[in-house]
Amino acid sequence: MIDDIKSQLEKSCPRMVSCADILTAAARDATILAGGPFWEVTFGRKDGKISLASEANLVPHGHENITALVQFFEARGLDILDLVALSGSHTIGRSTCYSFIDRLYNFNGTRKPDPSLSYSFLNLLRKRCQRVLDLVYLDVITPRTFDSTYYTNLVKKLGLLSTDQSLFSDARTSPFVQAFATQPFLFTSQFAVSMVKLGNVQVLTRPNEGEIRVNCNYVNTI
Repeated sequence: MIDDIKSQLEKSCPRMVSCADILTAAARDATILAGGPFWEVTFGRKDGKISLASEANLVPHGHENITALVQFFEARGLDILDLVALSGSHTIGRSTCYSFIDRLYNFNGTRKPDPSLSYSFLNLLRKRCQRVLDLVYLDVITPRTFDSTYYTNLVKKLGLLSTDQSLFSDARTSPFVQAFATQPFLFTSQFAVSMVKLGNVQVLTRPNEGEIRVNCNYVNTI
């Protein structure tokens, strides 16, 4: 889809709209289509001149503790409230069983399941994860709707990734989880605020920074 949008834009206004701007706007519009909030998207970002697959591994993988997550977010100008609100994006989407299989059988090397998983949810996941590459919805209750059910799931011990469930068990983040679980409007409004902040993290806008790619999959050759 992103490539199709870029192709049409290049025909109408070549080298005017960056892939970074397209992705930012697409994330907002996809959220709205799923029932989520609107937020203003500012434009003018440029694309990087270096593209490394290894950089995709710099994001959290679902095994980190809360301290590591807080440090990751703070290093990018985001706070604990942003961490909890942006984690709510897991109200839609799926994960491979590989990302949480240790929680089902050998949590932290104990050879036992993660005690923070509800017993019924544990059994459900064991049935669905016959192979490590099988996919499971991040929100098993309302997987196709952008809502606050993600947070009520955490209260009920239905968080899929350990990073999700830890948000409820850690004293630094639990109050925000409980607030979003009981007051959905707080979640959607804060999610919009946090997405604006996220959209301005490490952006390239200066004349001597970055480029506007012709093809989003490759840096420009000229």
